[in-house]
Amino acid sequence: MSEEAKVTAAPVEAAVRLPKVARIARIGLSDYRAFPSGQPYEFDLSKSGKNLLLYGENGSGKTSLYRALRDLLALYPGPENFADLRHIFAPGEEGFVSVGMTAGTPDEFRWDYGDEHPRKTAGQPYAALAEHCRFLDYKALLETNFVHRSGEPNLFGLLVEEVLKDLPVIVGGKLEPLRKLYGRMRALDPGSYQSKRKLEAVDQACEDFSAALRNHLPEVVEEGNRLVSKLGYNGLSFALTPTPVYYDRNKRGFAGQDITLSVQLFNKPIDYPQIFLNEARLTALALAIYLGAARLVLRSPSTDSDETTMVRLLVLDDVLIGLDLANRIPVLTVLNTEFSDWQILLLTYDRIWFELAKENTEHSGQWTYLSLRDIRTAPGQIGRPCIEPCPDFLVFADKHFQSGDLMAAAVYIRAAFEARIKNVCEKHGIKVNYKSDPKDVKADQLWQGIVDRQKERQNKRQADFIPTALVSDVETVRSTILNPLSHSGVPGLVTTEVQFALETIKKLQLHQFKKV
Repeated sequence: MSEEAKVTAAPVEAAVRLPKVARIARIGLSDYRAFPSGQPYEFDLSKSGKNLLLYGENGSGKTSLYRALRDLLALYPGPENFADLRHIFAPGEEGFVSVGMTAGTPDEFRWDYGDEHPRKTAGQPYAALAEHCRFLDYKALLETNFVHRSGEPNLFGLLVEEVLKDLPVIVGGKLEPLRKLYGRMRALDPGSYQSKRKLEAVDQACEDFSAALRNHLPEVVEEGNRLVSKLGYNGLSFALTPTPVYYDRNKRGFAGQDITLSVQLFNKPIDYPQIFLNEARLTALALAIYLGAARLVLRSPSTDSDETTMVRLLVLDDVLIGLDLANRIPVLTVLNTEFSDWQILLLTYDRIWFELAKENTEHSGQWTYLSLRDIRTAPGQIGRPCIEPCPDFLVFADKHFQSGDLMAAAVYIRAAFEARIKNVCEKHGIKVNYKSDPKDVKADQLWQGIVDRQKERQNKRQADFIPTALVSDVETVRSTILNPLSHSGVPGLVTTEVQFALETIKKLQLHQFKKV
């Protein structure tokens, strides 16, 4: 081989082949809980498998979607009979729940009415997907918070049977999930026949299990405390202390099944955190434990193969309602940084939070935004869920502008402007005159608050909150397009002015406002 050939061949040999990651491209269901039979419902996450931000009022079907995914992707334990989960008011014979994938074989995992669950029929590809999924809803957070209990929090059942069940632990030099170790220990319960051999076996299993908790819980605590800090709660920390599990020969059962949650706030031990701490701190602790465990259980997949791997999926249903708006943005930051290579489905009933989350994520191009609402079909009858794309006012404005409908374009430009400045004021604490009904706060007041914030920062010689040039352009647009729409009569619209307004509000939409 010539020297020239050797030089050109080297980079090919050194190249690293990245795996194809199969993400969820669509979710389909029919005749399942809140979704009646008939026309199937489909949530389109794009061909590339984007994250999903879903808004749905209570009763719209949002939690039914969460449960449908959890039931479909429940490897153990899980539902057995689809008939038990059908829509009780409009059941049919063609119900199903499915997820379509962006890559891999098969390209869909589906559970149909009358068929066995795919955990029994779909083999290893299904198992690979199900093992990479983590689900969290507000009810699970309450279990961690222990807001409904007294005494010292014991998280043994929650951690061992749910949160950490798939945590890889080392036993006898081998790596296996915690659930298998726990299941093996439980299976060795000698019951009424306590022979020496059986007692020795269960004692050894208890010792192995206790050692696994003792050795691996510290990494859960370390990761969780790291995330607590990233969520913005400096001074808040926790520890998990396991009690050795043993077989009680007199009571013929297992004892010592305790994992004590202890909390410190600014180095001060908190005896009863579920009583002492506010809901925001309790929620932050719960999120940190769940998210930290998820990161440990599902570590980054290998990148030394070109084979298709399954996405790591995180599904969150209304988990942030215990946090005020100011403390929710750090959660998005954690999701964007710590879970950037996961596919995230974030469901909420809070419209203001939805708009803020949308504003903070749409610049990435990695999210799909949908809404669910309940449509009443007839008086006295149950409604039907309706899946709708969330209105992107500037997209609508652009379409109307291209078709020559300047008035419609101007109306959507104004809607985009008002939605944007409202979200900016909410997120950055812009002061406006108080109104009992937020709808009474006019766009002029919101925009003036943003301009005043910019002046304050200029006076303090701080970085711009918004560029002066952009302020000037917005003022021009308000004068020529936005304000005339508020007055009676049809304003005379000029194509170049509407185009300038569209381009300016697009810049306003993309601008990242500086934090205080």
